[in-house]
Amino acid sequence: MTINPFDIIKLLFLFICINNHSQQNYTSNNIKSVKLLNSKTNSNYPIINFNDQLELSFDDLEADEKDYYYKINHFDYNWKPSGLLKLEFLEGFDDIRIDNFRNSYNTLQRYTHYNLELPNDNFNFKISGNYSVSIHLSNDEKVFEKRFSITENLEGLSMSISKSNKIENIDISQNIDVTINCNNCSKIYNNSSTLRLVILKNNNWSISKTIKKPKYVINNKLIYRDISFNGGNEYLSFDSSNIISTNYRVYKTELINLYHTYIVTDDERTNKKYEYNPDNNGSFIINGPFSNLDIENDYSIVHFTLKPNSINLKSRVFIIGEFNNFNPNETYELSLNKNKYEGDFKFKQGYYNYIYYHLNKSDSENTNYFGGDFWQTENVYSALLYQKKNNDKYFKLIGHSSISSSIIKN
Repeated sequence: MTINPFDIIKLLFLFICINNHSQQNYTSNNIKSVKLLNSKTNSNYPIINFNDQLELSFDDLEADEKDYYYKINHFDYNWKPSGLLKLEFLEGFDDIRIDNFRNSYNTLQRYTHYNLELPNDNFNFKISGNYSVSIHLSNDEKVFEKRFSITENLEGLSMSISKSNKIENIDISQNIDVTINCNNCSKIYNNSSTLRLVILKNNNWSISKTIKKPKYVINNKLIYRDISFNGGNEYLSFDSSNIISTNYRVYKTELINLYHTYIVTDDERTNKKYEYNPDNNGSFIINGPFSNLDIENDYSIVHFTLKPNSINLKSRVFIIGEFNNFNPNETYELSLNKNKYEGDFKFKQGYYNYIYYHLNKSDSENTNYFGGDFWQTENVYSALLYQKKNNDKYFKLIGHSSISSSIIKN
């Protein structure tokens, strides 16, 4: 048996890629429409207070009513396991079977829809910090994982945003300033306490920065300055909520066993001028004409086409968004057909944001978007403040705030 060296490189690349993005998390091919929302705010990155509740929902397209179990996991500010025992961060028990599920009704694509509330009658949270809920089969095989955070809101955070103050970045970057308004800053920022500020862009943990020290300490304020992010571009969108007819950026639909949705060809926007296009910063919304969207919305095969400025045979091209945890995996990979990249993937009826993303086959760190970077792009930035005293076992989340670059200063 002859082994193709390219196949070995490809497999190694896939392993590196998946490992690098494992915290943004693997999702099985049959699992779709995964949502974890704060029940009060419907925030796409769920940050909750104690006594608030989260709702996790997902569809299994194999529609065989599998037994799924959930586990709750605790992490530090950098998403490394905190090492705490379950009894140290949970009151009650996890690893319980999800018993709230229903089968789809009157759909061509059959599926089973699952719902889970967090916390619930089985458990509650004891401490703040970063968490995830991981979904497993009865044999303990992990299916997917979603992140969330619980805050104590002990300290007040304020944020401001501006264009970059560096000439070379002034057209492409956005700067974030954060001020911690503490009654007595020496209580949280001292030799016996570790403080970490994390800035998260568009609820995407693969685009985040950790700041170890404030730039200024003034009386009752800790000031962090000039935290720079590339602006990126607005997400592309399509609306398949009316699955049997054309809609926003949908030019054709047809029925071939399942519904097919064809969206207009996307041109690479890297070298184009910025165009304002309101988006949801990568998220998706399940909507449609039915009274019960969870089980009456159907799935269609959505066809994507990207026309790049040039072809790089060393790159692999994907679509990413909240629908796949912003994770470039082969489930959402496009294929090169002449001078275009094409792909078709199943999506539940709704409104979706997406963007094209490419990885170098031989270097997983060489990543880029096909959208360019513009200072005008509307993004949402979240600041999360973590603290760990020398005698603490874990990082507490003691405050958070968010800001939109729609109010950016010129």
